[in-house]
Amino acid sequence: MFDTTRSSLSNLAEVLPKLSKVGKDTLEPLLLISRKNGSLSDLTDSEISKLSIELEKISKVSELLGIDLEVASKIENYVSYESKTRSRNRINGIYVIIDPQATNSRDLVQIAASVIDGGVSVLQYRDKQSDRSEFLENADALKQLCDSANVAFIVNDAADVAKLVGSSFLHVGQSDLDVNSAREILAPFQCIGRSNNGLIQAKESESEGADYLAVGAVYSTNTMGKSNRRPIGPETLSDVKESTELPVVAIGGIDSSNISEVQASGVDSACVVSAITFADDPEKETKHLVDLWGNR
Repeated sequence: MFDTTRSSLSNLAEVLPKLSKVGKDTLEPLLLISRKNGSLSDLTDSEISKLSIELEKISKVSELLGIDLEVASKIENYVSYESKTRSRNRINGIYVIIDPQATNSRDLVQIAASVIDGGVSVLQYRDKQSDRSEFLENADALKQLCDSANVAFIVNDAADVAKLVGSSFLHVGQSDLDVNSAREILAPFQCIGRSNNGLIQAKESESEGADYLAVGAVYSTNTMGKSNRRPIGPETLSDVKESTELPVVAIGGIDSSNISEVQASGVDSACVVSAITFADDPEKETKHLVDLWGNR
């Protein structure tokens, strides 16, 4: 599918001289892949993301720079595809939501650092109470923390904040911004996860272009206003997983007493909130759940 694009990536010599007007930030990532003969395999996730952002700029000004628009578009699509594939593959293991309403009034960055030290794979920032400036500040701090530990970072609901901080993912609910509209706001490399209450909604989310499917509430939970949700049970998790090749995340009421049942359903990841963020020692509880997940 991408043979033509790889050829374009390995033949950037004619494009590079035309990019002096764009600036050093754009030239550096393109020079990098040019030296590697178009290979992206040994670029870090951060380098891939940066490259995607710069290629978006190039695509927008390619006509002014005298660059073939089709070639620029193919390069951009290839890099975005590689970035999204990598991000999807990072949705696995224990996934924690950090929400200021679920931290026992403790500092959310400190809680995040604790769960990262505990071995969490994915961290989402959800915040329905802070003003936008505080939300942005917190998101930026958490993103830097996750980047330093190679943990996938997700912003809940706020597409503008996700775009500004460059998170790997935006997560939306059924009543939030729809996937297609969110895609118009986000950078090409950014992925979208969506909440689903069962198989029908999961299929709809996939058809709209979601990159992972969160499914729940699996068990009864009072966290994040979900007390009125009827539990779907682990059987529904199996049904969703069998219907898709996308990563599937189980969410709702998951703790050490039922995580083995969740993993047996075949899902890629288990999202845990109160069992970790309300714990006296979030790092210890995260390690416990990570060990339980890894030992099965």
